[in-house]
Amino acid sequence: MINAVENSRAKKTAGLAVTYRAAGGDMYGTCPDTCPLKPAATLTREIDREYEAAVRRAVPRKGLAFLFTHFAPDQWSEQNMPGRTVFNFSADTLADAARHIKRGSASVAVVAADYWNGRDSAKVTQADGVTMVRCPNETTGIDCANCGNGTPLCARPDRAFGIVFTAHGASKRKAGDNEEPGGCYAGGGNVALHWRNLSQRDEVTETDAEHVARFAAGLAPRTILRHHIAGDIGAAPRPT
Repeated sequence: MINAVENSRAKKTAGLAVTYRAAGGDMYGTCPDTCPLKPAATLTREIDREYEAAVRRAVPRKGLAFLFTHFAPDQWSEQNMPGRTVFNFSADTLADAARHIKRGSASVAVVAADYWNGRDSAKVTQADGVTMVRCPNETTGIDCANCGNGTPLCARPDRAFGIVFTAHGASKRKAGDNEEPGGCYAGGGNVALHWRNLSQRDEVTETDAEHVARFAAGLAPRTILRHHIAGDIGAAPRPT
């Protein structure tokens, strides 16, 4: 199920259209079981193909759309291309992100809260010969709507560099350590509140694919849409 917000009021995503996605009864239910940041197993291993196809095409007219997914690029039905929603692979490490960037897939990674301490640059790092750019919001305070002069770095389908996010919030220690579960940034605060409430809603007759397509089509031209402030493209296992 999806919660769609036409105009985000959050500081970082202010002015963007955003969505949240959850499975009934489990806010992490659309996230793959392989994600090291979730607190417990989800048993979600497959992509929801109907939804994947719909979200790829869920781009506002003359606008942009992007998302982050823990499903690896070799599981996607299609790769990024102009005019479609840009999928960013959320890699477990900088090296993993670099490996996928070399293969042509937009990728990002999270580093520990103290990663930038003592480094020559607090804005750029390298991983296996690939440039990794720190999210500009962390160093300048610029929001997503104004990132990249109106074309957010994460919404660029053919970039040859990665994006780095620094672990933050109440679970930042866990987020910087893939061996310890529970570091998901969306697991606490207002994001978790909205996400948890969504997972507890009654089931609706409209599918997620239908919902996201309708929402994107109804947005104003030139809108920037960030899919999945929380949630992913997985097909949650049905209860037995």
